[in-house]
Amino acid sequence: MILTTLLSRSLLCISLLVITNIWSSFANAAEELGYEVIAERTHKPVLFTQGLLVDGDHFYETSGLYNQSLLVSYPIAEPASTWAKISAPFTKKQPIPNQYFAEGLALLDNKLYVLTWMEKTLLVYDKSTLKHEKSLSYSGEGWGLTTDGKSLIRSDGSATIYFHHPEDFNVIKTLTVKDGDREINQLNELEYANGVLWANIWHDDRILKIDPHTGKVLAQLNLAALKNKVKLDNSEQVLNGIAWDPNHKAFWVTGKQWPKMFLVRITN
Repeated sequence: MILTTLLSRSLLCISLLVITNIWSSFANAAEELGYEVIAERTHKPVLFTQGLLVDGDHFYETSGLYNQSLLVSYPIAEPASTWAKISAPFTKKQPIPNQYFAEGLALLDNKLYVLTWMEKTLLVYDKSTLKHEKSLSYSGEGWGLTTDGKSLIRSDGSATIYFHHPEDFNVIKTLTVKDGDREINQLNELEYANGVLWANIWHDDRILKIDPHTGKVLAQLNLAALKNKVKLDNSEQVLNGIAWDPNHKAFWVTGKQWPKMFLVRITN
């Protein structure tokens, strides 16, 4: 009888522990945001999208891969005919030297800042001409890049976010992104809008809404259904483009070598 009682109590404790762990994982899961697609446009599939931003009536975008990396700009509005949409040239196009794999992109004080993946080099370009002005070095990898208007904010594929001084790219501070107690790794493309940091997760269809002061994940935007609308050929054509459009108060999103871009408005 005593053995039976002890066994029952042990099983009860194990059950309670399992339930507690399950509940804890659900409790840490960030709220899911709703959204609506309010516009779409073509996106050149040649672009292996790494960084994307809106400035006025133009997009600026970096495209990766060695020997193929580019910095380009093109209008948000596109021509009416299908052929013109497909064949329209870039407004400006700047090849990145072949030894670099272009990554994240940020615009600050009329300078375009381009990360490189493994080369530990930040490339700085004049926004008007796309002329290369200087290069700065840093430690680690470069994935995503954005700005809060003062600092340049970098991801490196881990759960860590780095804040850099724009003049010399020295690290000012770092923070760790967490959903509850769980660190979120593989952070990639970044965007800063209305006091909040947004980040997509590499090979994941979610975009996270992050407190830029604490690293806490505030909510998440799951775009799996949107991705399913796009005809894709391989697993590397992942979601990887977030650009805040202040005129529409919505985000343009796309992916590596996607044929489409979508303007997404969050509904809650």
